[in-house]
Amino acid sequence: MITAVCMNPSFDRTVEVDVLVPGEVNRIRSVREDVGGKGINVAATARRLGVDVQCIGCAGEESLQKLQSAMKRLGIPHAFVPVNGEVRTNMKVFSRDGSGVTELNEPGTEISREQLDQFIALAQKEAAQSEIMIFTGSLPPGCPQGIYRDLINAMGDVPCVLDAVGEELLLGLSAHPLLVKPNLHELETTLGVELRTMRAIRDAAFKLLDMGARNVVVSMGSMGALFAGDGKAYFAPAVKVEVKSTVGAGDAMVAGLMKGYLEHRQMLKAFRYGVAAGAATVQMEGTQPIEAEEFFRLLEQVRVQEV
Repeated sequence: MITAVCMNPSFDRTVEVDVLVPGEVNRIRSVREDVGGKGINVAATARRLGVDVQCIGCAGEESLQKLQSAMKRLGIPHAFVPVNGEVRTNMKVFSRDGSGVTELNEPGTEISREQLDQFIALAQKEAAQSEIMIFTGSLPPGCPQGIYRDLINAMGDVPCVLDAVGEELLLGLSAHPLLVKPNLHELETTLGVELRTMRAIRDAAFKLLDMGARNVVVSMGSMGALFAGDGKAYFAPAVKVEVKSTVGAGDAMVAGLMKGYLEHRQMLKAFRYGVAAGAATVQMEGTQPIEAEEFFRLLEQVRVQEV
């Protein structure tokens, strides 16, 4: 069993336009709504890949029932600490002209200290029956700085994955997570540098290892992905697929990495699974989970080389 943590879930509303023109009326061609939040995305993909997974978190009580119904439809066991207000709605605008996806994400409702303590107690309870805990995504207002670090430390000996950015990532490294998985932009933002070459990206990943991470995977979109661990680094070129939406690709990569790790107990082998899962999900519209058959087809195409 792995447990994915989603402290700031959402409903992701994806709309498609021909061309997004700021400041003008834009006609929507199609619309869909999916339950979202990075921890939920990880859990949904992991379940599609046959992983025994559950999701825990916090959620606005006014739309908690709607969220729980969506989780049941996905077949994901779940538990959420109720907080005031509603579950946030995030808007994803996909432009058919190839300019990508524009995201408009709400901050979520504020969590109190008492509610945060309730969630920490829930996480500790579920960690006792979990092989891996996954901490990922934005945090609701009211969380103290370093909460991911504190949560990882509170999980005892249970290995933890951290997918965060900025100060939360830097502070979390001191808790020695099993894996951190920034994308290239997040890595640049966190370290305050521009990374123009593969060597620079590799060295930045090594820096995260020096700061406490046990393994690092950097997702780089069409450039591929990089894995660093035990003083070595490996590169996987991107698998060529038709890209419909990049939303949730990093979350799918985390899910694939965990499937591979649970099967092989070796992160380099798991790296191939992560790359395949990320490639499979960009072919899906909105934030839908991937199809397992497509994942296994793409897994055979992943190539890894030391850099």
